[in-house]
Amino acid sequence: MQNPSSESSNHSINNERLILIVDDLPDNLRVLSAAISGQGYQIRCAKSGPIALMAVETTCPDLILLDIKMPDMDGYEVCQILKASEATRDIPVIFLSALDDAFDKVKAFNMGGADYITKPFQVEEVLIRVKHQLSLKVAESEIRQLNQQLEQRVTMRTEQLETINEKLQLEIVERQLTEESLKVSEERLDSILGAIEDVVWSMDETMSRTFYLNAAVEKLYGYPMSDFLEDHHLWLKVIHPDDRDRIKMINHTLLLTGKFSEEYRILRSDREERWVSNHAHCIYDRDGNMIRVDGIVRDITAQKKAQQQLVHDAFHDALTNLPNRNLFMERVEQALIHSKRHLQYLFAVIFIDLDRFKMVNDSLGHLVGDQFLQVIAKILASCLRGGDTVARLGGDEFTILISDMNDTSEAVTIAERILNKFLQPIELATQTIFGSVSMGIAIGNREYETADELLRDADIAMYRAKVLGKGRYTIFDKEMYEQNLKTIHLDHDLRYALERKQFELYYQPIVHLSSEKLAGFEALIRWHHPERGLLLPIEFIPLAEETGLIIAIGDWVLNQACQQMHDWQSKFPEAKSLKMSINFTCQQIREKDLIEKLDRVLATTGINGNTLRLEITETSMMDQGEETIAKLELLRSRNIQLSIDDFGQGYSSLSYLHRFPVNTLKIDRSFVELMSLGGQNLAIIRTIIILAHALDMNVVAEGVEKLEQMTMLKQLGCEYAQGYFFSYPLLVADAEQMIKAHKI
Repeated sequence: MQNPSSESSNHSINNERLILIVDDLPDNLRVLSAAISGQGYQIRCAKSGPIALMAVETTCPDLILLDIKMPDMDGYEVCQILKASEATRDIPVIFLSALDDAFDKVKAFNMGGADYITKPFQVEEVLIRVKHQLSLKVAESEIRQLNQQLEQRVTMRTEQLETINEKLQLEIVERQLTEESLKVSEERLDSILGAIEDVVWSMDETMSRTFYLNAAVEKLYGYPMSDFLEDHHLWLKVIHPDDRDRIKMINHTLLLTGKFSEEYRILRSDREERWVSNHAHCIYDRDGNMIRVDGIVRDITAQKKAQQQLVHDAFHDALTNLPNRNLFMERVEQALIHSKRHLQYLFAVIFIDLDRFKMVNDSLGHLVGDQFLQVIAKILASCLRGGDTVARLGGDEFTILISDMNDTSEAVTIAERILNKFLQPIELATQTIFGSVSMGIAIGNREYETADELLRDADIAMYRAKVLGKGRYTIFDKEMYEQNLKTIHLDHDLRYALERKQFELYYQPIVHLSSEKLAGFEALIRWHHPERGLLLPIEFIPLAEETGLIIAIGDWVLNQACQQMHDWQSKFPEAKSLKMSINFTCQQIREKDLIEKLDRVLATTGINGNTLRLEITETSMMDQGEETIAKLELLRSRNIQLSIDDFGQGYSSLSYLHRFPVNTLKIDRSFVELMSLGGQNLAIIRTIIILAHALDMNVVAEGVEKLEQMTMLKQLGCEYAQGYFFSYPLLVADAEQMIKAHKI
C-alpha cells in the first residue's frame, strides 16, 4: 500500500501538470475531467478545435486528449496545426475516437499522435496512458535540465578560476565542492539514463568521438558498449544498407541545421532487423560554437510492425488473405492508366460468383462455408499467371485482374481453366462439396474511364452467365449493357407499380377432363406498364424475386385472388366448388409469418381453406427441406390444397416427394407440347401420372393447346388440364360468364 506522504507527493506533482481535453460531447468532457482531476491533474476543457488552439496559445498544456470527429475542425487538423508550431510540437497528443478502422489509426500516428484510444474507452486505460506519456515527457525534461545544470556549473567553475587566481586555497576547496556536486549530478543522471530503454548518446562536435552511452545500447544493438566508444564508425556500419546513404547525408547536414529526427532500420549483431528513431541536436557554448551533439535512439520496431499490419489489413481480406476491394480497384486503375499510355497493353477483369453458396452456408454452417471460401481462394490463385491478381470483394464474390495479355483469348483460357478445376469435388476437412462458379469477363479498353465501370460490366456479364444456367462464363458486350439499363429502369418502375395500381389479375380456367366442366382458375398477374404496355410475369417476376419485391407482389396477388373468389362465391352458387390456384415462390415460403399471413387473408376474405390451392415450383420445394415440410403440414391442416408446379423440370428426390403433404402434381408444358410425338415425352407423362396416383395425388397438365393432347391426357388418367385449347387467361367479366355456364 502506498503511504500517505507518497500519495500526497504524487498529487502535488500532478497538480503542476495541465491536461487539455478536447471533445465536442459534454458527457465525454465531464467523465474525463472527473477521472483525471481525481488523480490530481489540472484540467482544461475545449468543446472544439478552434477553442482548443486558443487555449494552447494562452497556456501551454503538458498533454492533450483530442477527439477526432468534431464539427468545424476535426482532431486530425488540430493535431496538424499543433505539430507545425515550434511552441507546441512537443506536446504529447493522445487521440480519443470511436473510429476503429485501420485507416484512421494509421492517419492518427502519421499526424504525430503519441497514442490512440478507441471509444468507448475505459477510464483506467486512459489514466495509465496519460501517466505513461507524462512520465516520458518528465524523463526528457529532467535530462535537459540536468544537462543545463551541468553546463552552468562548468561555466561557473571556469569563471571562478579566471577571476580568483590569488585565492588558491579557496579555489581548491571550491573545486572539491564542485567536483562532489558534479559527481552527485552525474550519478543521478546515470541512474536516470540507466533506467530508461532508449539509447542516450553524446558525441564531440565532429561526431568522431563518443562521450557518453547508456547501457540500453547493448540491448538494442546487440554490441558491447565498448565497441561504440572505440569505433565511432560503428554507428553507420550497423545501419541497414538501404538506409545508410540517406542517414550519412543527414549527418552531414546536421552541422548546418543543428538538429535532425529520422527513422531508419538497423542490423543487430545477430543480423536481426530493427526499426529505430534517432533524435539529435547540437549543443553550443555562449559564443555560439558547437561543443557536442546529444541524441536519443528509440526502438520503434513494434510500432512499425503494427503500422505495417494495419496497412496490410486495410488492403487484404481477413478470411482468405487475398487483396480486398480497395487494393483490387487500385490495381485496375493502374492498369487503365497504363493502357492509355501504351496502346498495345491488354488486360481484362473477371467477376466470379459461387453458385449456390448460400445452400452450403445454410446446410453445412458458416464454419464450413468459410473453409470452402478459403479453398476457393487457393484454387483461383492456382489458375493465374505471375503478375495477375485475384481478390475477394466480399461474401462469395471474387475478382481477377489479368494483366499484360498478348491476346484477349488469354482471359478465356484462364476462365476455362477455372471451370475445369470445378469439375472435381472440393475436399474439406469434414465435407466433400461439388462447387461451380459463374463468371463474367470484361476486356479493358481506352473507352473505360474508371475501374468501377470495368467491374460493373464484368458483373453484368457474370449475371448473364447465371441466367444462362450457371457454371459458365460470358464475355461482356454492349448489348448486355443496354439490357442491364432496361432492367434497371424496369426495377425502378416495378417499385412503384403496386402503389400506382398497375397490376391486374387474369384468370385461366382449369378443366376437369372427364366431365369437361370448369374446376377452377389459376390467378395470373399482368403489369400494365405505362410505356411498354401489358407485361407477362416472365418479364418482371424474376426481377421481383431478385430484388425481394416478390414478397409485396405475392401478398397483393394472394389478397386479390382470395377476395375475387369470395366475390364469385357470393354471386354464383356454381362457384362454391371451384378452386383458386395461386403461384408461390421460395421467398414467400421462407417468410417467417407465412402461416399467420394466410390465416389473416382467409379470415378477412371469408373463404374456406379448401378453396385455395398454392402452386410451388418443384425446385423451390426441394431447396427448403425439413423446414418446408413443417410449413406445408401447417397449411394442409387448414385444408389448403398444395400443388408442385412445373413437375419434371427440377430435381425432385423420390425419397422426399412422398414426405411432402401435396395434393397435386402439375406436369410442365414442355412435356405436353411434345407428347403427340410419342417416345420419351409420352413415357415421362405416363410415369408422372402413375407416380402421382401411387402417392394419392391428382394431376394437372398445363399448356394443352390441341384436341389430340387433351384426348391422350384423358386416356392416361390425367384428371385436370389448362391451356389455350380451353381458354386464354380471362379478365374478371369473362371469367364470370364461364362460371355461369359452369363449363368450357
